[in-house]
Amino acid sequence: MSDNNDTTGMDLSKAPHKSIIKRIDIGLMTGLCALFLSLVGVVTSRASYKMNQDTQKARVLPIIDIDMGYENIGNRSESIFVVRLNNVGAGLANVQRVTALQNGEPIEDIKTFDLAIMNGRMRNNVGYPITASATGYLRAGASIEPRRYRMGAAGSELGAYLRGEYGTPLDGLDIEACYCSVFNDCWEVQYLNRKRPTPVKNCGIDDTPVDYFQNYIDQTAAQRLEN
Repeated sequence: MSDNNDTTGMDLSKAPHKSIIKRIDIGLMTGLCALFLSLVGVVTSRASYKMNQDTQKARVLPIIDIDMGYENIGNRSESIFVVRLNNVGAGLANVQRVTALQNGEPIEDIKTFDLAIMNGRMRNNVGYPITASATGYLRAGASIEPRRYRMGAAGSELGAYLRGEYGTPLDGLDIEACYCSVFNDCWEVQYLNRKRPTPVKNCGIDDTPVDYFQNYIDQTAAQRLEN
């Protein structure tokens, strides 16, 4: 007499048939393979995106190089002192901060800056400099000269000054600039540190530039008004 609960004629105490286990194993393996391929696709897609982004950034990478010092020294009538920012990179540079430093400290006053590049007698023989704002957008291959002095009569003392007869020339003088690309990647660069620009999170400002050379222009204009 058969049991009322046994409607299939199968012994439920026995293990599942091997074909059922095989089908479960195949389904599980198929699912794992699909998951693995999906993960590979995600990783490949992210790597491809990162590669394309890096390529785009490289195409518009700005590199600011700073020149500072005396030029045309042997020609008194043409000798100059100049501070120059050059964009030697491939893309537009947003120069956001330019600071003049002496021994690591910011030079707040134009008179202090002048005395860092020449002696007082030389400064009295030099006219007003050619000036420009140091911050702003600088296209690839372009340069800006925020400070240029034509030495003129002061050029007669230039050789002695550079030989150190009046003290160490340009003693501890440095220029630091911070600039960003169109992707808002930012770097700092110093004249005395000839290494490659250092990546930074930002230039420490929002929309207001920090431009010591513009400050010098404003101070000079105020002095003219006082005189």
